[in-house]
Amino acid sequence: MTDSFLIAGKQFQSRLIVGTGKYRSFQETARALEASGTAMVTVAVRRVNLDRSKESLLDYIDPNKYFLLPNTAGCYTAEETVRTARLAREAGLSDWIKLEVIGDQATLFPDVRPPSKRPAYSTKKASPCSPTLRMTSYSPNV
Repeated sequence: MTDSFLIAGKQFQSRLIVGTGKYRSFQETARALEASGTAMVTVAVRRVNLDRSKESLLDYIDPNKYFLLPNTAGCYTAEETVRTARLAREAGLSDWIKLEVIGDQATLFPDVRPPSKRPAYSTKKASPCSPTLRMTSYSPNV
């Protein structure tokens, strides 16, 4: 695909966004990213070593080649999600965030209810990052 993809003023040469959570090793992740041709990579903030004192997935993702999109995978509440998003920003990962809130602990399906139907949480507190890119998968079984 030769057309570019524009989000919040940032241009990407690929529309493919690749996650990093299902690979057997950091090396396999790096090979998959290279083979995919992606320009944007999601990383679960709660599952990555942020202090870099030991080997980390971040050691295998070239920030000059890939746009890092941290995500809030593993969060069950709005408060937890906001805290994780702020951690990503403070750790220098990105000002962007992929929001994920688990709605069902048994299936780990996301909370797909419209914001107006979710438990209340201050909008002021809930906007730690800008621009926000919210992507989630939907299941007809939810």
